[in-house]
Amino acid sequence: IKCVLLLLLIRATTSMVMLPNSTGWEGILDKYLDEDGDWWEAKQRGKRAITDSDAQQILDLHNKLRGQVYPPASNMEYMVWDTELERTAEEWAETCLWEHGPAGLLPQIGQNLGAHWGRYRPPTFHVQAWYDEVKDYTFPYPQECNPYCPFHCSGPVCTHYTQLVWATSSRIGCAVNLCYNMNVWGQIWAKAVYLVCNYSPKGNWWGHSPYKHGTPCSACPPSYGGGCKDNLCYKDDSSYPPQEETEENNFIEPEAPRTTNCQFTHVVFWSCLLAQLVTCDTKLRDQCKGTPCNRYECPAGCLDAAGKVVGTVYYEMKSSVCRAAVHAGVVRNDAGGYIDVMPVDKRRHYIASHQNGISSESLQNPPGGKAFRVFAVI
Repeated sequence: IKCVLLLLLIRATTSMVMLPNSTGWEGILDKYLDEDGDWWEAKQRGKRAITDSDAQQILDLHNKLRGQVYPPASNMEYMVWDTELERTAEEWAETCLWEHGPAGLLPQIGQNLGAHWGRYRPPTFHVQAWYDEVKDYTFPYPQECNPYCPFHCSGPVCTHYTQLVWATSSRIGCAVNLCYNMNVWGQIWAKAVYLVCNYSPKGNWWGHSPYKHGTPCSACPPSYGGGCKDNLCYKDDSSYPPQEETEENNFIEPEAPRTTNCQFTHVVFWSCLLAQLVTCDTKLRDQCKGTPCNRYECPAGCLDAAGKVVGTVYYEMKSSVCRAAVHAGVVRNDAGGYIDVMPVDKRRHYIASHQNGISSESLQNPPGGKAFRVFAVI
């Protein structure tokens, strides 16, 4: 299942669609793309990289969406704007790099990215699109978490949604930047509007659900003092945001947070993703017992590992996942990287070949099991 999707569910095997000049395009020029406009002049004077109204709308929409999750959340915290997160988002937006960063900050924050060019879209357009991934997400109930919760996503990506509704992510800061000639996965966008939203505490911890299911506000951290507003844990005084919890901290310890992306037409999004780190010798047969076959991160240097590879294009289940990925050319041996695995019906014949420094084996009429294909995450 390749993580590539065009807006409105058009598959990305076709080229991106870029909108010509239009009245909508002029709408962008009036705001974020007009170098003679108030926003650009303010930006040049070193002022905020997002307007007050856009910041408030982003924050309000986050809280509205967090308060209406289904199944309902018992520990969903009210989100507040954080100027330090805004500052770090601004610094990253100014790089105009279509990737997560900076690397040194990512272990401490969550991050959602969005970019577009064409007709005018407010930043809240991206926020709503992140949330709309809920249609592909299946919430893991407690009985499914034994001990780790499965990650069920029937679409290309659901992690923008899960970060947005991560219960403990109570602070947000975003920035918008105009990027000239921005490289978005090999395509150059002459004038792109780039949105970066940073979250703290970080969400999308592997093996955990985004929130606790239950009656709204019934499992809020003690620092909220029992306050509840629009189904969100809320503290109605000047000490916002609440202080860090100690013994009953609502923060979830990390397992293995990873990052990835997912692509749309002239609107693109990228979010931190839940992925499992595997070794060069991990077999898909072993990984898929009693758990969904999700995305994996392969280490570098699998070329000389011992795990065998059976097949070409279609690989037998006892093949090394990461060595099959190197063999297929979807990751480089010297770098490793993220792969998506698509289980398929078993093949009668697996063909041997030598590709990218790895010799695969042939196999005729295997007794059972499924096959799989590997795809690069781009």
